[in-house]
Amino acid sequence: MTNEGAWTKLTGQGSAAAISALPPDGPANAKAGQRNQHRYRHRVLASVANGLARARMMERRGPRAKRLAALGFALCCTAAGAARASAQGATAGSDPGRPRYDFTAEIRFRAEGRSGAGAYPAVEDAFGTSRLRLNFTGRAAKHLNVFVQLQDSQVGGLAEGRNNRSFRNTVDFRQAYASIGSGDGPLTLDVGRRELGFFGNRLLGGRDWSNTSPTWDGSMLTLRRGDDRVFLLAFSQVDLRDGLDVASRTRFVYGAIGSLRSLAKEHAVEPFLLSTRRPRSFVSHLGGLVRTAGSRFTGKVAESWDYEVIVAAQGGGGAASLHRAWMGHWAVHKTISQARGQPKLIGEYSYASGDDDPLDGRNNTFDQLAPSPHRIYGEADVTGFRNLKAFKAGVQFHPHRELRMNVDFFDFRLASQRDGLYRTNNTLGVGPPPAGASSSAVGSELDVVLRYSPTKKIELRLGVSRFFAGEFVTANVANGESQTFLSATIRIRL
Repeated sequence: MTNEGAWTKLTGQGSAAAISALPPDGPANAKAGQRNQHRYRHRVLASVANGLARARMMERRGPRAKRLAALGFALCCTAAGAARASAQGATAGSDPGRPRYDFTAEIRFRAEGRSGAGAYPAVEDAFGTSRLRLNFTGRAAKHLNVFVQLQDSQVGGLAEGRNNRSFRNTVDFRQAYASIGSGDGPLTLDVGRRELGFFGNRLLGGRDWSNTSPTWDGSMLTLRRGDDRVFLLAFSQVDLRDGLDVASRTRFVYGAIGSLRSLAKEHAVEPFLLSTRRPRSFVSHLGGLVRTAGSRFTGKVAESWDYEVIVAAQGGGGAASLHRAWMGHWAVHKTISQARGQPKLIGEYSYASGDDDPLDGRNNTFDQLAPSPHRIYGEADVTGFRNLKAFKAGVQFHPHRELRMNVDFFDFRLASQRDGLYRTNNTLGVGPPPAGASSSAVGSELDVVLRYSPTKKIELRLGVSRFFAGEFVTANVANGESQTFLSATIRIRL
């Protein structure tokens, strides 16, 4: 796992790691530095709140184009205010002994649009989103730490008739949990509401791209011995509602995940056994109790080569339909550290089984669990990891110290022509004809993503994606065609 506990905090580091890293009380002579830091944060938060208020006020005016322009104007106001506050707070005193509590915030604006019907003509649209997160991290006692995150998500310019549930969720508790135990001790118990992130987010992920990003209610016990970890977890997914979000009574995940690093130097083995339950849908080949067993392998085979392999098999289902499926992911990366920009070459192949016979009483379509699929299978989010063969070739490099660029090419094909094309949310997007599709070619995709970070607190992101529709889409989707997807994002962490 990329960080202990595999949880992601929106300030750019694991929230569990941030909690455990809180030191004891600082020296008395550091209080002046603490006050200066708090004044600095208050100035920046005030500028962010001002920009958000302008965005909300202006997005109510005029048609979609004016709303998007208003959001862009609010971005400029917010960035300018944050930069001004940063300059004013640059001379603030620093505290070598951090306090026992910490307040942070993140605000994100994004504008996105699609041109061309693509595989799902109903989602051709252009709109803007905003997301504000306020975080509190504290140590209530020597071995008791807490983390609370408030979130407000809004959307403007969404086409009439589209469901805004995945874009809008007015102020609510997104995360709130306690961590009992020491971060470097033999065990830690985490209880409450939080996000999940394991296996490179391919099977369980926080979906940070989403404007609402689902979380889970439950507990996790972490057992440690040297460099090895075992995570025992039991969670239910949180349902987004107009009022207070509550835990689902129909969607669960529980099981065990290991992280073994003592077996070989610079190599890790992550075996897992997970049980999931969700409402049954025969159309989307979902539901019932599904057990997933497998392992993830990561490491370096040479100084500049690294790899990732994930294999898993599934069983379960019910009397009406047995579930038997599997997946595999194989990736190799080559970093050319001597070259300008330190390019990293990427080659990946991913396979998720599909159902060859919908009438045999056996479901062979892989259940992708609850991943964070954006960027993993393309910027345009054409497909989820079900009934899929996906090839990826790409390069990541740094033209400038503050600029990172990714160029990726994908080829998507159906694993079974008797099964359909699934969306990133697990549901069936395009069903096959009764006799099966004449072609498995879903299409290909070319992505270019630029990330510019003038400081550690500010990130600007531009994404351009072109999906080239394959024969399966053009033959089975009414008005199905190629599609261009554009996005622009600014993220400010305080």
